[in-house]
Amino acid sequence: MTSKTLEDLRKDLDVIDERIVELLDQRAAIALDLRAAKLAAGNEHALVPVRESQVFAQLARKRLNKLTHQQLEQIFVEIVSACRQLQSHNRICVLDEKAGWVNAAAINRFGSSCDVVATDTFEDFSSELDRTPGTFGFASFTPDFSFERLNFIDALMSERLYVVEEFNHSPEFCVVSNTARDLSEAGEICVTSDMLRQLRQFFISLSYDLKIKICRSMTEVLENMQSVNPVAAVLPIEIAKSAEGLIILRAGLKIESMPRIRFFTLSPKPVNEYAAGLKTLLLCALDEYSDKLSQVFSSLRQQKIQVTDVHSVEFSGKPFSSIVAIEMILPESEESFKKALSEIESASLLLKICGYFPVFRE
Repeated sequence: MTSKTLEDLRKDLDVIDERIVELLDQRAAIALDLRAAKLAAGNEHALVPVRESQVFAQLARKRLNKLTHQQLEQIFVEIVSACRQLQSHNRICVLDEKAGWVNAAAINRFGSSCDVVATDTFEDFSSELDRTPGTFGFASFTPDFSFERLNFIDALMSERLYVVEEFNHSPEFCVVSNTARDLSEAGEICVTSDMLRQLRQFFISLSYDLKIKICRSMTEVLENMQSVNPVAAVLPIEIAKSAEGLIILRAGLKIESMPRIRFFTLSPKPVNEYAAGLKTLLLCALDEYSDKLSQVFSSLRQQKIQVTDVHSVEFSGKPFSSIVAIEMILPESEESFKKALSEIESASLLLKICGYFPVFRE
């Protein structure tokens, strides 16, 4: 228990705040110097996934007395976001509607200083990346949300897109209101059909006599918040916090069927060099009668390469009947990796390396 007065403690905070501001300004100055160094080295991107993954990995190892590591990470997301914005136009294109949960995940990863634009179709998504240099893509192709998954695989196979990082995230939703201080005061609750399905148990648990209004989009949900009557809604927490005048009534709602979702950051060209410990994604095209899949995994075992995930996607109207996606950790020896690749390629109709990338929040 401190013996200092309230006024003394506030003065201490003012001194610390002054030091924090000075250090942040110094960090911003170094970020601008980095911009010049990157340009001199031929790197035009402000986003450097491998470097940022190292920064956040170091934070996770810090010994803390009061702050949690999650709180520390949230603070640094915004610090890094602001410094990235100083270096060049910090732009992310999401495959999702504006104010949707993929959009919210992008804010969680890249911070509020990042310019997030939304596209509804994969065609518009890939066109945006081609049209605007320096823009990265951000999307989830988890099976439950994979309506554009075949287009994504096709873009990777044709080398129109590369994976530059993986981000694992548990989207969080909240109940908000325009004027009500309690959910029982709201006459109706606005939600999209997708959120009604994903948060089914929450809606079943409601004991209030609420009218559920199904909206076509999250944007329409937000528009309903302009009502003069007390109205509630379900929104991604990042979107709710960025909207003015909304009262958060309940937070911590999660997608029950899939508590953790994987997102990919994508680029029209490779960004990261080979480095042990990074992940890679191999796409192996196989014909309908192929019995060579066991040969693929035998090659990986012989080279002692750690496989982290395997799944297949069926195709029609292609020279191949399926794509087997193999995710693995790059070994210390690049020669071992190349040897395994050579053997896998001989067992496949077509083989593509979809980039080398770090993983955030493994």
